[in-house]
Amino acid sequence: MDKRTTTAVSRIQAAADRASRMIRDLLDFNQARMRGIPVHREPLDFHALVLKGVKEVRLAHPDRHIAFHASGEGQGEWDGDRLAQVVTNLVGNALQHSPERSPVRVSTRSESAHVLLEVHNENAGRAIPPEVLSSLFEPYRRGPEAGARHGSLGLGLFITRQIVLAHGGDLHVHSTPEEGTTFTVRLPRHPVQQ
Repeated sequence: MDKRTTTAVSRIQAAADRASRMIRDLLDFNQARMRGIPVHREPLDFHALVLKGVKEVRLAHPDRHIAFHASGEGQGEWDGDRLAQVVTNLVGNALQHSPERSPVRVSTRSESAHVLLEVHNENAGRAIPPEVLSSLFEPYRRGPEAGARHGSLGLGLFITRQIVLAHGGDLHVHSTPEEGTTFTVRLPRHPVQQ
């Protein structure tokens, strides 16, 4: 194919991917509101699962540096597809809200009966404002830099949090002008008996 055709095909593919993500997000949003997001646990290696998600995001953003580091025991029981969604949402969000030349750092580590995922990005000396932080995980919220070009409905962080909660985990964000922004996911290795 010539360059013009290749460019047109790439644009069509990107538009189809955005539409697919938006439909998936709307379906997940409705499911989360009605009865919660279901998770189907299976034995997995958390570090390998996160690395696979990071590699997928790297393919979509070959011009960006995404570092990955893992430590400790990674075995547990989680829904691999849903956690892949968490990884791609958080890493994609970090790329969107950081300077183009800055790296995004992703790390996983073991913490006794839990595993942790941290996604860190620099924020060019601008922290997430407190008024945005207080509603960051609410549906239809988007950061001021998230223009219409990103094809976002503002559901990504809401859905990410719902997936983490469905696993019995928690999700926190820490953002300062000096340190940048870090999202931390803490998940139990096995279902919590209730």
